[in-house]
Amino acid sequence: MISDNPVSSKKGIIRRVAGIFTRFVMLVILGFTAVATAPVLLTLGLYCYFQLTDEMLPGIAVGGVPVGGLPSAEAARALQKTWNEDLQLTAVDLTNPSHSWQIAPSELGLSVAVDESIAHAYDLGRSGNFIESIGSMLAILKFGAEIDPAVELDLVLAKQGFERWAERVYIAPRDADLSLDEDCLVQIESLPGRTLDVAASLHMLVEEPEAILLDHQLVPFVTLENPARRQDVSSQAEAVQSLLDSSPTIRAYDPVTDERFVWSPEPVLIASWINIESDGDQLRVSLKDEGLSRYVVEIETSLGEVRRLDSEVVTEILRSGLLGEETETLIIEYLPGTYVVEPDDNLVSISFKVGMPYWKLQEFNPGLAVSGLVPGETLIVPPKDDMLTLPVISEKRIVISLREQRMWTYEGGELHQSYTVSTGIPNSPTLPGLFQVSTHNENAYASIWDLYMPHFLGIYEAVPGFMNGIHGLPLLSGGRRLWANVLGQPASFGCIILDLGAAQELYYWAEDGVVVEIQS
Repeated sequence: MISDNPVSSKKGIIRRVAGIFTRFVMLVILGFTAVATAPVLLTLGLYCYFQLTDEMLPGIAVGGVPVGGLPSAEAARALQKTWNEDLQLTAVDLTNPSHSWQIAPSELGLSVAVDESIAHAYDLGRSGNFIESIGSMLAILKFGAEIDPAVELDLVLAKQGFERWAERVYIAPRDADLSLDEDCLVQIESLPGRTLDVAASLHMLVEEPEAILLDHQLVPFVTLENPARRQDVSSQAEAVQSLLDSSPTIRAYDPVTDERFVWSPEPVLIASWINIESDGDQLRVSLKDEGLSRYVVEIETSLGEVRRLDSEVVTEILRSGLLGEETETLIIEYLPGTYVVEPDDNLVSISFKVGMPYWKLQEFNPGLAVSGLVPGETLIVPPKDDMLTLPVISEKRIVISLREQRMWTYEGGELHQSYTVSTGIPNSPTLPGLFQVSTHNENAYASIWDLYMPHFLGIYEAVPGFMNGIHGLPLLSGGRRLWANVLGQPASFGCIILDLGAAQELYYWAEDGVVVEIQS
């Protein structure tokens, strides 16, 4: 049945509208309640989740290594790899920072305490009472968190590590030294060495292991300078350079051939003789005896088989020259020779062939009889310089030609004078050979011929005790001058005759020791 009452209809509409509004308000209230409680519920959910799991809170980093959201084991592996396996520190020489080395922290017993550091990170947002934990968790989730890892230092490993590195860091000092590059002196300056001070370096590491590993990643190496033992070799360098600059010269004179020899080693050869060796903290400069000996042997070999120089004297002269001293001219000596007796030979004829008085042949052949020589037998012939018994005057020389009946005097290798002479007659000939001015007598007397010989220069004994020489025209005790009209042809009893003026000039020009070469 349908009511037609308007009032009733209006109330019904109001009740329906009120019901709809009431439901809407309830829904709005429920919506606001849900929105308001959702963060709380979410927060509570997250808190429960992280309390019940092994994961790090998101946003956490340990020593720059992000570990948020990682399980503890995985976070530990990441931290271990970054800090204890991959990281390389720079070791720096505090004395000279340009010297640096790469070094693993573990080499010095330095490491991040992974378990302790991860445990610390895990506790973030989990420690304290409920309210504190909730607040800490929310802060980390919003802003993140960075913590320094814990650092460990093993002193035993650290000391061992520094000791090992001491061997690598060590640089031996370089002593000042000298060497030769061919004939050039090379002077090497001294350089100090370097030694790692293990105790001081370890002390600095112990003082600040965290700062060294986490902040600077620099390991201080305290080094000490290790000075060279030998720092100054200037005096030895001067000695070596003096040897290189010395230009030693060995001069020798052959009085037989009137030859002059000069030997002067090249600087490169001199350099090969110099011995530079270390003698503790000093350098010793010396000459190699074997090098000098080889050079002296070469000189002796160049002279041939019959000429010689005293090797000890030559070596001493060479050493003196190397020291820059003036050296004298050496006189070449001769060795004895041989002569094979020919048919019709006698001792006098042999003496004229070899240019040596017969009595000298007897001295060198003591068993030899004056007669009865056997053809084919070998005689020892005195050295060609055997009659040169006085020190040789090498700058002057007298040369006499028996064939040309001439005399020439030389000084300094240049012709000084030329004279006409008369030598011995055939039955009392002048002996050819090499002799010396050995005596001076202004007016010698020959009793055997009762004559005076002005300005007499004795040169050799024809027989022991009987001197032949050079002199002016002889004067008989009766006052007659001999042979003035025959100069230029044999006339004497063995002496060499000059006119009076020439004899006087020669007498004062030729000192004892001047070589007289009489040619056939």
